[in-house]
Amino acid sequence: MDWNTLTAASTTAGSLANWANKSTITSGAGGVADAIIQEATSWIYQSLRHWLMLTAPTTGTMTIGTDTIAVPDDMLEPDVFMITGIYKQTLVQKTQEEVLANWQYDGSGTRINQQPVMYFFNQSYIQLDSPPDQAYPYALTYFQQPAALSDSNPTNFLTSRYPRLLRAACMMGVAEWAKEAGQGTFDRTYWMQIAQEAMDKAQADSDRAKRAAVTGAVFIGGGAPGPSGYHW
Repeated sequence: MDWNTLTAASTTAGSLANWANKSTITSGAGGVADAIIQEATSWIYQSLRHWLMLTAPTTGTMTIGTDTIAVPDDMLEPDVFMITGIYKQTLVQKTQEEVLANWQYDGSGTRINQQPVMYFFNQSYIQLDSPPDQAYPYALTYFQQPAALSDSNPTNFLTSRYPRLLRAACMMGVAEWAKEAGQGTFDRTYWMQIAQEAMDKAQADSDRAKRAAVTGAVFIGGGAPGPSGYHW
């Protein structure tokens, strides 16, 4: 499965038009196939948190006195956010209320610069509980919104590993667009059930892939471990 197959004419096996037996489901200018696929993938990404959506560590350096860090444009959800180097510490994600309640002030009412320990995030930035007192290096991993499927990007992990999930999600859109109530091809409830079952299996597949993750301290070398037991 790929973008080209999904958006092909009704005479092409595997296309949305073929599955729906609707030659009017076309791609490009005036077509609806592109929008159906876009909404289907958006529906999937709202819930699925698969290891294939995780980024490599993004590194940076905090700015002294600045308690925000820009959120990557393609971030769906943070995974691990930590200060690296000699002051290594994992920052804990908390609610907005908890982070704001942890703001510290001096006698003149000025925010105190110190090492951050928690954060929350919004549409624009990661909000730290304290303005850094040093230029702490950090690393961030996050669940990334995959690039949109298109002519120039015809495949991704959904098309290669979870084609049933993608097709079922697309067929929900096909049923909605066709505005034909009934069973089979145009039963949106049926396709939603199939899509949700496929989503659950994909999530279980990802969770199972992480079953060997070590949950205790990892000691490397013969010396005493650091505060976390890990070495970056």
